[in-house]
Amino acid sequence: MVDYYPSGCGVFGILRKRNSPKVKGNLVVRAIDRVRYRGSDKGAGFAVFNLEKRNYYVIKAFYEGNPSELKDMFSKYGVEVKNVELLTKYSNLCDCNLIALGDINEVRKAIRNINEIMWNGKERKGRVYSVGSSLHVYKGVGYPKDVAEQYRVEEFEGDLWLAHTRQPTNSPGYYPFWSHPFSSFNVAIVHNGDVSSFGANVEYLNSRGLNSFVGTDSEVLAFLFEELIAEGLTIEEAVKILINPSRRFNALPKDIDYLYRNAMLDGPFTAVIGYDSGDDLYLIAIADRSKFRPAIIGEDESYYYVASEENEIREISPKAKVWTLKPGSYFIASYKKGIISYGRSNDELKTFSPPPIMVPEKYDINAYNIGYKELNYEILKLAEKGKKEITVANILGHRYIGINLPAKNINNLRINLYGVVGNAMANLNEGNEFYVYGNVADDCCDTMHGGKVVIYGDARDVLAQTFQNGKIFVKGNAGNRVGIQMREYKDKRPYLIIGGIVDDYLGEYMAGGVIIVFGKGFNGEPVGNFVGTGMVRGRIYIRGKVSPSKLGLQPPRYEIMRLLKALFLEGLISSEEYDSLKNEEYIEIVNKLQGEAKEYAKKLFEEKIGVPTYEYRELTEEEFKELYPVVDEYSKDMMDYSYTELLKEKFTVITARKL
Repeated sequence: MVDYYPSGCGVFGILRKRNSPKVKGNLVVRAIDRVRYRGSDKGAGFAVFNLEKRNYYVIKAFYEGNPSELKDMFSKYGVEVKNVELLTKYSNLCDCNLIALGDINEVRKAIRNINEIMWNGKERKGRVYSVGSSLHVYKGVGYPKDVAEQYRVEEFEGDLWLAHTRQPTNSPGYYPFWSHPFSSFNVAIVHNGDVSSFGANVEYLNSRGLNSFVGTDSEVLAFLFEELIAEGLTIEEAVKILINPSRRFNALPKDIDYLYRNAMLDGPFTAVIGYDSGDDLYLIAIADRSKFRPAIIGEDESYYYVASEENEIREISPKAKVWTLKPGSYFIASYKKGIISYGRSNDELKTFSPPPIMVPEKYDINAYNIGYKELNYEILKLAEKGKKEITVANILGHRYIGINLPAKNINNLRINLYGVVGNAMANLNEGNEFYVYGNVADDCCDTMHGGKVVIYGDARDVLAQTFQNGKIFVKGNAGNRVGIQMREYKDKRPYLIIGGIVDDYLGEYMAGGVIIVFGKGFNGEPVGNFVGTGMVRGRIYIRGKVSPSKLGLQPPRYEIMRLLKALFLEGLISSEEYDSLKNEEYIEIVNKLQGEAKEYAKKLFEEKIGVPTYEYRELTEEEFKELYPVVDEYSKDMMDYSYTELLKEKFTVITARKL
């Protein structure tokens, strides 16, 4: 079963702009330490790049034995080691720093051979884990602050930083070999998620002469990126190959797809890459095409940011502009050139909410220096004393807010939250109201049974999963997989209204309830792809006309053409019908087919993929009567516009197809 819940790793990246001060390590430690997941004491690390020209390479290795032995190993491969420094001891391992001279290709070859020798068999004597002219990696086992203190990371400065917390996937994690960041020559990555294509990726790297791996799936990302760049591809070409874009929407050229099929990534992942090209530094973020892992991008006057959670960015820059990556997209920022790719169109960027209000004039609780458990306890104490409206200031990534409020004893509360709310707010809410003056992270309002949630900023991914009753109002945008598995029973009908735009898989497997997307302030189609995939009940109203190609998980184009050709050869459609249908979208073809041809298409596709049906029209009198009071309530909460006027416009109305 797919894990829709918040991810288990925290990643962070920051790149300074030209003429801005270098980034201090203590800021990076503060940011990544804001992400505390269960198990985040299992591994952490940092990578720092400084662009100053150097005529030597810094090589870092964990080694079980005398550090001077490493010098002899490298000399056998023609690499002169000028200095070996013991950084720290980790159990029976030495963490060593080597200063080396040599041709870049000789250094690469030496490291590959030495790693293969040291990691061979059960002994695992050591591992070279960082090499570059500008790059230093520091990693270990423990919380980020533990690792930072061990290496005095907070004292360092850099042009570009990466940071990571929690155990790397598919590894034991009890030694620093397996901790992030993973690095190759002047490349470092931190990764959140799983790489399901690990086996194919290793085969590709084997074919390029890499034969030694520590075993965690994340490691291949650094090696893949370096290899693709070494083959002469541009950064954008390499990134597009790694993302493995959908052949339906963003297909790669056929020759590229064929040559690099085993270099493409599959599975749920967000990765942040730092890269020194020799004369420039790049901060890169990529997200898989289904976007199962979060990726928040930020920018202010001095820095570019990438993070798993917005609170990491707000810890350093409370007023930064933030936005999310689209599924299957990428962000690239250069130290010298600025932003090369935003990961979204300019029109979409303009729709994201401004920085949140952190501190209102009056409040009951200041959440800044307390954890989510203590915050929930403080809210509960005030509620038990009879307080019906509770205001909390300085929310900064606090998770599970409201999860401990017992529905039978405490309800009809109004909880005002100022700041950036963390994952899983108002889950299982039944009778309380939450007003959020800022943005909300993933998995908000999961399995909500009643009550109300009003969000004056943006909501991230997996909003309103299995939402069953009540109202959720979002003034800004919402993310990926919103309203999935919504349902209704008898008189319990949930209403979800989004004022801005939404990403892919809106209303996936929907089984009841109503979703309205207004797309206010956006001129294009306000939804992503795969709207209503697998829906069996419920209604989705999207203001304006939406292309039928965005509805459901439709079959690929070549299968559609094969279907039409088969229908023509069997005499079920005429040549004129074939010519008129061959350029249509699948959903329009099914609507226009008649008789036996329609039944044939249904048996072939409809029962398997569940493509919904749609109409582009004005609301019926019955629909207007039902939706008007809900939208009027939304308008009163938002206090900026009479949204009931928009109900008079045309909507794309999406419902489940009757088989």
